Amino acid sequence: MKKIGLAILLSGILLQAQVIPAINSKGGAMTLPKGKLKIGVKYIYLKKDSMFDGSNEEVNKEQLDATAKVTILGLVYGVKDNFDIRVALPYKEIEATAKLGQNSVAIDNSGIGDMVIMGRYVALPMKENGYQLSIGGGVKLPTGSTNEGFKQAPPFAKGINTPMPTQMGTGEFEYKAEIGLSKVIDSDMRVDFNTLYTYRPKAKHDYDFGNELSYDLSFTDAITKNINLGIEYNGKYNSKTDMGDDTNPMLRSKLPFKAFSGTVGYITPQIEYLPFDKPKVHIGLGVSFLAHYNVSEYQPLEKQRIIFRLAYLF
Repeated sequence: MKKIGLAILLSGILLQAQVIPAINSKGGAMTLPKGKLKIGVKYIYLKKDSMFDGSNEEVNKEQLDATAKVTILGLVYGVKDNFDIRVALPYKEIEATAKLGQNSVAIDNSGIGDMVIMGRYVALPMKENGYQLSIGGGVKLPTGSTNEGFKQAPPFAKGINTPMPTQMGTGEFEYKAEIGLSKVIDSDMRVDFNTLYTYRPKAKHDYDFGNELSYDLSFTDAITKNINLGIEYNGKYNSKTDMGDDTNPMLRSKLPFKAFSGTVGYITPQIEYLPFDKPKVHIGLGVSFLAHYNVSEYQPLEKQRIIFRLAYLF
């Protein structure tokens, strides 16, 4: 009888459980119901003090020590059933030091980044198909600063144009397209997949951040009414950057400050807390660990990222 009672209790908990999208998953294919509004804040901390080339870790001969803190304010609004709009506005704080020969370089930049506006439409609803498929598109607006300070070359460059990938924005519009897929299993587990392509024209000050294809696959499980556990894979490919004729190739090869290019993947275990048993408020914490990489040229990568999320559903 005790075992039967325990089974009934556990099944009741699972029936009341609420399963939240993974912390980096972009929600898979899910959209908000008509008239619903969700506000969220995501904080990302990463440190780049390791250098890589191809599939090898290299000696950090420039003694690069860089940190980035990104706080993203996100809004999602259900315009109508099966269609919502999403807005994300980042605030970036970037600090870095490096030693190049006899010269030391220090960077300390902060400010609002480029705003992203996306729309998502459910092409195949969950209710009719047992899974949900969505498509979406959007644009990144050049709201981040690209003033002349970001064009400043290190003193040793002696006037050679050597822009750094540390400006708050690119100064150009970027265009995005996405496909999402979601499936809920037994009401307390879910699988989400999302792939997003970003087309990036060359940025202001002639810096090229490369076109990007990102892909996220996640599994989350509501183990109680208040706790979700999850794990996800976060990968991306960026085309190789091309600085053109305005930058000295030899100098560029020695600079540790470069935008990412190549392929990289992270594994992100995480936990989500729902203090009121419902997704009205949820608080998440995840840590991403570098799983594989194959970069296009000598450049830094972060080995871990720490992600914190707080969201409120109106």
